[in-house]
Amino acid sequence: MSDAPHEPQPSEELPTGQPARSAERRGWQGAEEREQVNHRAPVDDVLLEEVIRRALQEQAARIHFSPELRARILSGLPPRTSERRSQLSRRSRLALALAATLTLLLCLVLLLLLFLPQAPSGPPLANGVRYQVAQVLAVPPALAQGGRLVAVDPTGRHLVIQDGRDPGVMYTASLSDPVGSQLLAMREAHDAAWSPDGTALVTVVTPPGAAQPLLALVPYGQYMYPLGEAALAATWTPGAGSTTITYVTGANGQTQLWQTTRGGHPTQLLATMNLRLTVQHLAWSPDGRYLALLVSNEGLNGPGRAIYLMDHVSGQVTVLVPFGDFTITSFGWSPDGQRLTYARRDAAGHTLLTTLAIPDGRPLLSLPLQGELDGWSWSPDGRALVYSDDGRLHVHIFAGSPIVLPQPEAGARQLFPFWLRDGRLLIVHVAASGQRTLQLLAPVPAAPRSPSA
Repeated sequence: MSDAPHEPQPSEELPTGQPARSAERRGWQGAEEREQVNHRAPVDDVLLEEVIRRALQEQAARIHFSPELRARILSGLPPRTSERRSQLSRRSRLALALAATLTLLLCLVLLLLLFLPQAPSGPPLANGVRYQVAQVLAVPPALAQGGRLVAVDPTGRHLVIQDGRDPGVMYTASLSDPVGSQLLAMREAHDAAWSPDGTALVTVVTPPGAAQPLLALVPYGQYMYPLGEAALAATWTPGAGSTTITYVTGANGQTQLWQTTRGGHPTQLLATMNLRLTVQHLAWSPDGRYLALLVSNEGLNGPGRAIYLMDHVSGQVTVLVPFGDFTITSFGWSPDGQRLTYARRDAAGHTLLTTLAIPDGRPLLSLPLQGELDGWSWSPDGRALVYSDDGRLHVHIFAGSPIVLPQPEAGARQLFPFWLRDGRLLIVHVAASGQRTLQLLAPVPAAPRSPSA
C-alpha cells in the first residue's frame, strides 16, 4: 500500500472529527493573517466580523465538505455586515435618506421652473383669466363726435349709438364695418331694445305734434316706422327665435301690458295692473318669468325713480326698488335671471351700482363709485360684472376665477363696456389726445404645456 496521503474525492464524506477541526483552525489562522495585513487600518467590530466571515467562506470553498457539514459551518457565521450596520447606524441612514429626499425635491422644483410655460407679465393669478387688446377698430362718426354706445345686439354684430348732442337721435352700425355702416335709425326716441336675433329694434318715439308716444320698429339698416299703437315703453319677449313685442300703456288709472308682432297685428292684452305708473323702460328676465319696469313719478321725460317687478305666472306686482331721492339711470338682468343690477345717482352726483336677488330683492352687491359711471355689463356666464368707473374698467367677481383687464395708459379712458356672448369685451377707448377707437378685449390664450417626458 502507498504511504501518500489520501485526497478526498467529491463524492466522499469527511468524518466529523479531526479533519473538520483542522479546517476550522486553518480558517481562523487565515483570518488572523488578514488582520495582521490590515492592522494599520482602523477597523471597528463590524468590519472585523466581516473579515472573519469572508475568510471562513474562502477557506470553506477550498475544502470539499459534505452539504450537511458545509451548512453547519456556515450557519454559525455572524450576519452580514449590511444587516448589522442597518441595526447599528439606523439614525445615520435616516438622516442620509432625508437629505437625499430634500435634494431630489429641490431638483424637481428647479426643473419645473425651467420647463413650465411662463405666465403673462403682471400680478399672479390663481386660476384666473387675463384679457388683452385683441383688435382695434375705427369708431362710427357719431361716436367719434361724443356719442354714447348704448346697446349691442345679442349676437354681438350690431351697435346702437346715441347722439352726443340730442339723446333722442340714435344710429345703428355694424361691428364689422363701424364707419361705413353707420345709419340714422330713429329720432325723438325714448327707448330702444334689440330683438333676440339682432335683426331689428323696437322703440317708443314721440313725433312732433303727437299727443302720445307711439310704438315703432327699426329693422337693421333701415329708418324707423310706426306700428300704429300708443306705448310708454317696449321690449321683446324672450326666446332665441322670438318675434313678439311686449309693450305697456297707461290710461284710466291702470297700467296694461300688451303683446304684438313685428307687423303690429294682432294685439293681445297680457295683464292689467291697477296702478297708475309712468313706465320708462321694461325688460323681461331671460326665462320670461318676471318683468321689471322702471317707473317715474314726473312724467315720461322725468327721471326714473323706482323699479317694479311683475310675476308673469301669478300676476303679482311688487316694488323692488321704492321711490327715493335719486335717479335710476339703468338696470338689467343677469344671464340666469336670478339677479337684477341697477345704477342710481343721488342729488350730490354720487353713483351706486347695486345688485339684488330675485324675487325677494335681497341686496347682493352695493358698489359706491369714485367717479362717473360710463356703462356696465354682465359676463355671458353671469359670474362677473364689468363697469367703467371714472374712465377705468373694473370687474366684480360673483363666482369663479379672477379676471384682470388691461389698464389704460396715462390720461386715457375706457368707456361703455359690453361683454359679448363669445367672451370678448367691447369698449370705447379714449386716448389722452381725445381720439376714440373701438377695442375688442379677449382672454389671453393659455400657453401649451410642455409634453411630459
